[in-house]
Amino acid sequence: MKDVTIAAISLRSRPVSPDENIARHEEWVKKAREKGAEYCFFPEMSVTGFCFNYPLYFAASEPEYGESTLKMIEIAKKYDAVIGFGLATRDKRDLVYNSYIFVSPSGYLGKYSKTHIPTLEYPIETAANDFAVVDLGGVRAGVNICFDNWFCESGRASYLNGAQIILAPFYMSWGDATIKTNPLKAFADWKKLAMINFPAVAWQNGVYHITINSCGGVNERGVEYDGPSVVFIFNPQGELEAESDPNITDEQMVVHKIEAEKVHRRRSEELFHPKYRRPEIYQALTQLYR
Repeated sequence: MKDVTIAAISLRSRPVSPDENIARHEEWVKKAREKGAEYCFFPEMSVTGFCFNYPLYFAASEPEYGESTLKMIEIAKKYDAVIGFGLATRDKRDLVYNSYIFVSPSGYLGKYSKTHIPTLEYPIETAANDFAVVDLGGVRAGVNICFDNWFCESGRASYLNGAQIILAPFYMSWGDATIKTNPLKAFADWKKLAMINFPAVAWQNGVYHITINSCGGVNERGVEYDGPSVVFIFNPQGELEAESDPNITDEQMVVHKIEAEKVHRRRSEELFHPKYRRPEIYQALTQLYR
């Protein structure tokens, strides 16, 4: 692992409008590179844009190495950047997945697909079965997409598969406030939930945890979404190192340096807990809910 400078971008994506959304990605990648960021990360479903109308959603889904991915590779080449973005992917069986794709100037790097599907998304998505970790050249990234983050197993499995950072792309409102009704409370409610969960994930697994929520202000094609513009970056000690501006309800970007030494230091501690794991007694973790 080496030190890398990342940009986490809270983007507003139009439902099932990949071409328009890709244009917004390019604008932000350009801004990120001007600020010195080498790696640009976007929220859940950032290219496709969420839509709960299955025929529309299915029609907008595409192969993981399809037209949108090829366009994003061209952007990566143009700006010499590594880019992570959300995409509805469709396999040869016509199953649709909520995926997160990584590309670089050299081409396609890999993907992760959402493994935990909440009730609202059952009709439109299939659950994947692998906590894929992708080598981005300088850092290995795991991904926990939205609902995945509420399962402690997600972070631990990503760490065990080699993750040094865990990206947490979201498309989520939380609490009873929105950016329309009370934007500061909407941000505060979201942050309260994040602070309950993500410092522990970062600390227990010796990773940077990078939370990126999709920016609200969407009301079309049956989608009404007004979640806050949120970015949180927790270091391997579980400390909040950087966050988005709660006063901004529009798209915004946080640029931050990820330090390899902090990952190494945490994992070198005498009481770094994964060193003391006892998988042979964890059979109960494989049982279904009861």
